[in-house]
Amino acid sequence: MKYSDLYFSSINQIKDKEKTLDIQILIERVFNLTKTEFWIKKTHEIKNKAGLNKFYRYFKRLKNEEPIAYILKEREFFSENFYINKNVLIPRPETEILVEKAMELKPPPLKILDIGAGSGVISIILAKKLNTKIISVERSKKSIYVLKKNILFHKVENKVIPVLADLFPENNNRFDLIISNPPYLSVRDWERLPLNIKKFEPRSSFVSGENGTEIIKRIIINSPDYLKKEGTILIEIGYNQKQIVKNILKKIGFSNIIFFNDYNNIPRIAFAKL
Repeated sequence: MKYSDLYFSSINQIKDKEKTLDIQILIERVFNLTKTEFWIKKTHEIKNKAGLNKFYRYFKRLKNEEPIAYILKEREFFSENFYINKNVLIPRPETEILVEKAMELKPPPLKILDIGAGSGVISIILAKKLNTKIISVERSKKSIYVLKKNILFHKVENKVIPVLADLFPENNNRFDLIISNPPYLSVRDWERLPLNIKKFEPRSSFVSGENGTEIIKRIIINSPDYLKKEGTILIEIGYNQKQIVKNILKKIGFSNIIFFNDYNNIPRIAFAKL
């Protein structure tokens, strides 16, 4: 069998033709090929039988709608690779906007609190780009394992401190920036999600009460106890939560409230100053 035979026969077996790139990525990873080598060697015979068996195992999972990030235990975020497993949310492009807005702050924040750090993508990228210290809070022990693994892989042990806690650390240290991509879906929103998300990704990373705003409210209400004077909050929100979040921020005493849109022109990032 040639690489091209494996590629096209696999494509013919899947209903979702958007997964053709995933098939290519699986072949590249299993047979240790670069993108260029994949096309150069497409007419070559496959001699690696162990690799072929591994591809079939992975492809079976892909046909079963499992996200490729969980199959390969890897996800790219901000052009960096991160370890991922089923205990953490798969990072989305929208969250890169959250990170970009944090990087645009002047002056750059010297001390950051990342609430609901998950795999650590936000903390680690900011630690690298801003050369700052970050407290990364995560309430799940299984997620903390992933977070610590990524901290070690990216060699930011002196900059990113993982903390097992429910939203806020126990001590009342003051931060220049509180940043978070919290759960913000309602139960109803969760039910409407594609099957591959509901089947494989952790529900707790998506759902926050009946209306989806329970955790966002807790973060905003408690943030003044952890922010320095004129400190900033940056938080990712749901597609229909702009006005609700704006009202909460105003009530708590935040000012300079701004919302930034995602790639679909939906308000996705809330920015405010204390």
